[in-house]
Amino acid sequence: MVLPHLEVVHGLIEAIDPGVSKAPEIQLALREGKVLTVTATAEQVDQASHLREVSAMVVMGPTPRLVWIREQSVEVPVPPAEERDAHTLRKWSELLRRLAQ
Repeated sequence: MVLPHLEVVHGLIEAIDPGVSKAPEIQLALREGKVLTVTATAEQVDQASHLREVSAMVVMGPTPRLVWIREQSVEVPVPPAEERDAHTLRKWSELLRRLAQ
């Protein structure tokens, strides 16, 4: 059994199903030659409809689920480590405080 895990995939938008009678889905033709079908939100389906070559983060599991999708050539700025640490501490400080007790 494979546990769910995050994976970044690269490929082409193969098909989009807006999910009238079920969850919306996007089919990605991966570089390895496989086609991966992922569930998505309506907003992600709309975003994907404007894209062709994509990079996407997917929760791989029994039913792969899209986390984010973007044009493959788009660089995403990464905040400095200090900024990321500060954000993490702001978000999780109460939980960390309780766990330390």
